[in-house]
Amino acid sequence: MEKVRGSSPNTVSAYRRDLDEYFQYLDEKKLPPESPDSVRSFIGYLFRRGLARSTMARKVSAVRSLCRYLVREGVLDNNPCDSVPTPKARKNNPRFLSLEEVTALLDGSSGDRPIDIRDRTIWELFYSSGIRVSELAGLNTGDWDQEGQVIRIRGKGNKTRIVPLGTRASGRLLEYLKVTGRWPATEHGAPVFLNRHGDRLSVRGIQKRLENRLRECGLDTRISPHVIRHTFATHLLDSGADLRAIQEMLGHESLQTTQRYTHVTLDRLLEVYDRSHPRSERKGGRL
Repeated sequence: MEKVRGSSPNTVSAYRRDLDEYFQYLDEKKLPPESPDSVRSFIGYLFRRGLARSTMARKVSAVRSLCRYLVREGVLDNNPCDSVPTPKARKNNPRFLSLEEVTALLDGSSGDRPIDIRDRTIWELFYSSGIRVSELAGLNTGDWDQEGQVIRIRGKGNKTRIVPLGTRASGRLLEYLKVTGRWPATEHGAPVFLNRHGDRLSVRGIQKRLENRLRECGLDTRISPHVIRHTFATHLLDSGADLRAIQEMLGHESLQTTQRYTHVTLDRLLEVYDRSHPRSERKGGRL
């Protein structure tokens, strides 16, 4: 996964934990790993634990991937997962922020310290580019094209994409690099965002700063960087952006993943219809 597929360390770690749990279960129950009944028994165990369907689907996906690998390597003759269905995860519409919430997040912060300017730059980049938190933490100074106002992002599987940044975000990024004495950039491999010790700001460090900012402006502290990513996509789609262009900017391999945002906009259209049309459900029955 790490060397061939380019999976992130977090993904590799999650699969390792899932497989450790699977083999510990087989060992305790004295079940053979080559039997479909063993996989079914493990799925039943996950159901009894009351896990979310998305968690169960991920754990079974880890087992399924391992079994495919073992068949390919000749360790197993048959894949025991072939006849076992994977629990389907419920598809929930992505959560996103309103324009008023985004404005409170981006424009309400103050302070002239480098850390204040850094944080404002981070929030602006999240909303202006739809970047993942791990991708933002991994940004280097050489990834920003100031003249073209674009950034090069290294996404999942080490795949690179170019994303427009916009005037606001570019202006804040320039301000941050100047105030920290790193512009013009001389080390293109140097991290963009630094912690108090001058090292690369970590994913957890970014998440903690966001929690503090949300508390400061009276927003739900459970809003994650990924919610801001959803907001970026939803607001673009609401404004008429092409779905495939949004797919490119988000770095989705499949258009189906990006199409989740069409359900959000459709729900909003129906809400407007119900509230406004004389023959709608709320007005006395749909047409």
